[in-house]
Amino acid sequence: MRQVIESSAVGTVMTDALQNDQPIVYVNPAFERLSGYSAAELLGRNCRLLQGHDRDQPGVRELHQAIEQQHSQTVTLRNYRKDSTLFYNELTLNPLRDATGTVTHFVGFQHDVTAREEARLHEDQLHGQLTSTLGQMTDGFVSLDRDLNYIYLNAAAARIAGKRPEELTGHNLLTTFPESEDSAVVQATQRARETRRSHTAVSHLKAFGRWVEATAYPTEDGVSVFIRDITQQRQAEEDRRSSEEPFASVFEAAPMAMVVSRLSDHHYIDVNPEFLRASGYSREEMIGRTPLDLKFWDDPLEFEAVGRILREQGKVLNREVQFRLKSGMLAQTVVSVVPVTIDGEACLLTLVRDITSEKRARQQLEESEERHRQLATELQRTLDLSLDIIATIGPDAKLISINAACQRVLGYTPEELIGRSLLELVHPDDQIAPHAVGADTLQESAGDQQGAPIYQSRYLHKNGHTVWLEWNATVIPDHLQTYCVARDITGRKMAEEDQAFLAAIVQASHDAIIGVTLDSTIRSWNVGAEELYGYPAAEAVGQPITLIVPSELHVQEAEMLRRTGQGERLEPFESVRIAKDGRRVPVLITASPILDAAGRVVGVSKIAQDITARLAAEQEIQTLNDSLHQQLRQITGLRAIDQSIAASANLHLTLSLVVDNLCEQLGVDAASALLLNPETLALEYTALRGFSSANLQRPSVKVGVALAGQVALSGQPLHVPDLSTVRFSPEEHNLLQHDGFTSAAYYAVPLITKGKVVGVIEVLQRQVLPLSSIWLEMLGTLASQAAIAVENVQLFTELERKNLELRLAYDETIEGWARALDLRDKETQGHSRRVTEMTVALCQQLGVPSEKLVNVRRGALLHDIGKMGIPDAILLKPGKLTDEEWAEMRKHPDYAVELLSPIRFLRPALDIPEYHHEKWDGSGYPLGLKGEVIPLTARAFAVVDVYDALTSDRPYRPAWSGERALAHIRSGAGSHFDPHVVEVFFQLLQRDAPISGTTEQSPP
Repeated sequence: MRQVIESSAVGTVMTDALQNDQPIVYVNPAFERLSGYSAAELLGRNCRLLQGHDRDQPGVRELHQAIEQQHSQTVTLRNYRKDSTLFYNELTLNPLRDATGTVTHFVGFQHDVTAREEARLHEDQLHGQLTSTLGQMTDGFVSLDRDLNYIYLNAAAARIAGKRPEELTGHNLLTTFPESEDSAVVQATQRARETRRSHTAVSHLKAFGRWVEATAYPTEDGVSVFIRDITQQRQAEEDRRSSEEPFASVFEAAPMAMVVSRLSDHHYIDVNPEFLRASGYSREEMIGRTPLDLKFWDDPLEFEAVGRILREQGKVLNREVQFRLKSGMLAQTVVSVVPVTIDGEACLLTLVRDITSEKRARQQLEESEERHRQLATELQRTLDLSLDIIATIGPDAKLISINAACQRVLGYTPEELIGRSLLELVHPDDQIAPHAVGADTLQESAGDQQGAPIYQSRYLHKNGHTVWLEWNATVIPDHLQTYCVARDITGRKMAEEDQAFLAAIVQASHDAIIGVTLDSTIRSWNVGAEELYGYPAAEAVGQPITLIVPSELHVQEAEMLRRTGQGERLEPFESVRIAKDGRRVPVLITASPILDAAGRVVGVSKIAQDITARLAAEQEIQTLNDSLHQQLRQITGLRAIDQSIAASANLHLTLSLVVDNLCEQLGVDAASALLLNPETLALEYTALRGFSSANLQRPSVKVGVALAGQVALSGQPLHVPDLSTVRFSPEEHNLLQHDGFTSAAYYAVPLITKGKVVGVIEVLQRQVLPLSSIWLEMLGTLASQAAIAVENVQLFTELERKNLELRLAYDETIEGWARALDLRDKETQGHSRRVTEMTVALCQQLGVPSEKLVNVRRGALLHDIGKMGIPDAILLKPGKLTDEEWAEMRKHPDYAVELLSPIRFLRPALDIPEYHHEKWDGSGYPLGLKGEVIPLTARAFAVVDVYDALTSDRPYRPAWSGERALAHIRSGAGSHFDPHVVEVFFQLLQRDAPISGTTEQSPP
């Protein structure tokens, strides 16, 4: 029997009844697992250890009474495990007696019912929350039949209607409140009936002493309310005895059905009374028979499965099976089968716990929980439709529940707020006084049942902005929870603040802000209007708006009032108003309609700004702008003349720009520029504007003759207001008459550079000339620009002449050096001139740019300048040179560089003197350059030099024929000479016969 108890899944405890404190003398492993204590920690201690400080429990009192009266008892206790976690324990206590009937021990069978009890407590709490919320919230809940007759309504719904519930029950909604037929509430109710959306209500029935849940579902007949009592189901757990002697008594007294069978043949050999009671069989009907004989197992395959598990695992624990009772009914059971040894024989102990009622209760509990969940869901769905926050706050000031409106109002989802205190969201400025006062008011009102307190406070939205909430809260007597409704009044608060701000802005504005009724009467008049028009508010309010409107604008004012009265907002416009002192004040007016709460136009708001200073400023800006544009045109014209002077030596172009600017900047009708010819001492017309084609070929003017000649002679400006007062030659008079200038005003200034007159500027105007300081200054500036242009051209012409003379001197010097070389080396007389002409022609053919040909010419003329450093004994030696003499002769390219490189203008010409002895294959001197590394001009000169040398007489040989010389050059292409240069040289000779003929002639 000990094996049975040890293997049981039911916690079993045995205490010694003969000792005063009834110490524990045995616990099975299941109880160790249940309590978290080991057997060693429990033995010798009282079971009250498991209650800790929570000993004031009804079950404990019932248990003490059962021990005193020595009878069996089943109670539910709140126990605490070793780790202090709470679990609910269903304890079945049985006394064990000896042969004399004395109680020696108590056996307790412990069953963990935490899930069941927590479900019950959760259900009770849900009932309390839902019922309290429905009973106290401002929204009512009503059950109606299909004809909208009241079946049920709570107190909140009756209060909303101003009646008691019994006054409405049974009455028709639309008949009782016909005026509400078109309301949104009634229409929503009708839509709910039509769309079959459910409604939920919760009530607390004190007569039953417990909470009940009511769930209303729409039906074909309307809305039905179903109420169901929630009962507790307990299933006694069976324990086992703690020692072998009392185990038999435990077997007999156990509330759990037990039966023992032999392992070998499965015949029953013992059965306890609980099994007999549960199965309906007598002891005689069972002993000696098998389960198959009695057909206990409804499913034979299940019997085989239990046998297989027993063979594989050695035991079967808590397997649900169906047993058929003697009555034929099926019982839902949990079976555990463990092997035991009785009197040395292997047996099986089968423990059977009937869970039919438990499963039924569990099913009912699940159905109840499901109904509660549906109820809570429907209720929460209804609450979530509210625009106001509806919340339940616990005694610790933390939220127990809150509807979805919190997300719209505060930005937080219900899941983010539940379990938190709303104090966390209170605005820092309201953390102390307002919220604390509101909380105190809630507590004080809880006892006297007076009206729910209302207070306002600021909260911080999740995104950081401020939200104003108006709270309506209540505390139900004997409840620790606060039920409250909060409405978002941020818009209302902002509107109040906006009105205050607007009033302050209107009064503080320096603009005139006037409110006018639709009949043109002044209703409001701010300080700005007093300052602008001079009327105090007491004089202006009540007067027609024409008080300040000029008579000529009355029609315009009436039209403006008509348009704004129709709701039109006018664009700002400029007008004139009359001040109290008679001044006409220019103003900028903005007119807008004033709307009431219904959107109707009730008046016009007019804002007038004094623009006197602005108009004066605009006029000044326009004047300055015109002056600025004039100056900009002048600067632009002067810059164009400067650019012409700097970029071109074309004096005619520059002077044309000058006379163009004279006509444009000075506003004259005609202008001309005359230049002094120093050879003829006559003024010649260079540029004219404003004259007809007949005047474009005007004759020159002698110095001292006519008006321009007098200015050139005197060097002073000349002003003639009317040319009709001057005597002109018939030819000049005809020219002036042709263009209508016979009576024109005339002004002329000399062009002077370095104290000398170089020309004259003339302007003509058919009207009087505006001889202002600015006009004369501009004329003088343009005349100075013209004089500078003349001077620049003269300087440039002189500079070009000097440069040409210098270049000619350089070239003559170089040619003199070349002739000197030819005279020193008589064998090469005329050689430099010939190779220079041919090299220049060849380089042109090779594509050398024309600007570089001058350096080619200079380099060719000076190609042997380095021989100036070679001693005459070597240079003029008639015989063959020795190796040492050749080594000295090969230095003449280096001597050429030393002689010419200090001369800057000859440095670009060094390629031929330095490299003309280099060879294409790199075998030349002085550096041994190869291929295209050798400068092109030097490669070209090398071909021409050899050709001229071969076709010229030498002391040691006569001149070769042209054909032989060309054959020699062709054979050296690719080794001595650049093949491409050779090819071009041959083409040149074929094309230019005179060159070929000249080079083949021997020198004289």
